[in-house]
Amino acid sequence: MTLFDLIKTANHNLFKNKLRTFLTLLAILVGSFAIITTVAIQSGVNNFLDKQVSSFGGNGFIEIFPKSLGEDLTDQTSLVQKPKEYNPEKSTSAGPNKMPAITEEQIERVKHTPGIISDSVMAGNFASLTYVESPENKKQFTINTSIFPTGSADFDMQSGRIPDNNSDSYEIMFTSDWTEALGFSNPEDALGKSVKLVYIDEYTKKPSEFSAKIVGIQNPSVMTSGSPIINQTLNDDIYTANLKSYASLLPADEYNKLKNETHFLAATYDYEKYSSAEIKSSLEDFGLTAMTIEDIIGTIKTFFDALAAILNAFGAIALLAAAIGIINTLFMAVQERTREIGLEKALGLSSFKVFLEFSIEAILIGFWGSLLGIALSTIAGNALNAFLHQPGNYLADFPSFNLVEYSPESILPIVLLLMTISFIAGTAPARAAAKKDPIDALRYE
Repeated sequence: MTLFDLIKTANHNLFKNKLRTFLTLLAILVGSFAIITTVAIQSGVNNFLDKQVSSFGGNGFIEIFPKSLGEDLTDQTSLVQKPKEYNPEKSTSAGPNKMPAITEEQIERVKHTPGIISDSVMAGNFASLTYVESPENKKQFTINTSIFPTGSADFDMQSGRIPDNNSDSYEIMFTSDWTEALGFSNPEDALGKSVKLVYIDEYTKKPSEFSAKIVGIQNPSVMTSGSPIINQTLNDDIYTANLKSYASLLPADEYNKLKNETHFLAATYDYEKYSSAEIKSSLEDFGLTAMTIEDIIGTIKTFFDALAAILNAFGAIALLAAAIGIINTLFMAVQERTREIGLEKALGLSSFKVFLEFSIEAILIGFWGSLLGIALSTIAGNALNAFLHQPGNYLADFPSFNLVEYSPESILPIVLLLMTISFIAGTAPARAAAKKDPIDALRYE
């Protein structure tokens, strides 16, 4: 009897008792479904985060702030900041003198911090705005903007481009969730239109207005928290407007000091030689804190790692039950087919081939169970992705994020693992069948 004949016979014998085989396959299906879905979720999350890290500038990007801003930075790690309508009764603009600053001495120490690439250190300040007004529906929304060094990011764009820091014109880029709020029908419709940015002085109550051209719409990103991005020229002029009332309120030397303040630093570090923890520890020695890519995505990874651990635990329990089911199924098959085993041996079938026949049955249980698990997981995963991307659901703001992603290179090892577990579970019944004495087996009733 050839190997092909053994496989054909084993598959035929497997479905002699369809109900018992189905119940055993069901246990394998549950375990394989849980494990395959877990791997697919991890694959989807990791692929999305890898794209986000890559677009943001890589693992070596770091932003440095005064330590007193640490709690505010924690708040900024939420996935998306939704557009929020401006309420003049509740909204206030934080004046520049309320922002903690980084001193020149600290900047020099940062440049000489081991691991920090000194030439990459860029100083910046937080320009404060009160609201943005749409040209389409005249609605007003509170707004916090960000700036990025030229060449430090390659955002996942829906349309347009990122603001040009070398341009003298005012430019702004929104995330896609702002498009509808601002009254535009689609991202392309927003390109080239201008929005009104307003800063209301907290002392004089006089507004400073800026007309910024929309040059790009990006997909929501975990790296930017949904904040619109403006170019350096606009940021500098907004900050100058923030300082207007202080020219008359403060002595000249204090005003000039305020005018030249640095609120944050952007830099890169040698992540191949230094860990982010080492860099942050060095910065803390002189009153600074920092955010790296690891900090921004850390909360997300922690959540999905916990979810994966729970699913894997359920999968392991199901596979344990399945292994017991395989042992029971094959031991019962050995009992039922005792005379058949005796006849096979009497006709010259070796003990090894009898062992192999029952082992193949066990392996086939793992194979068919894992295939059913893959099919069910794929159907459920694709349906879940479609549901989560519907308007108002969790991933509606992240069109490029598929929570569940399948790939042959991740699924094949799972199928082989399940077949191996099934083989091990079927070893004892297979050995029992192989040890049967043909004469005693033929007498069995």
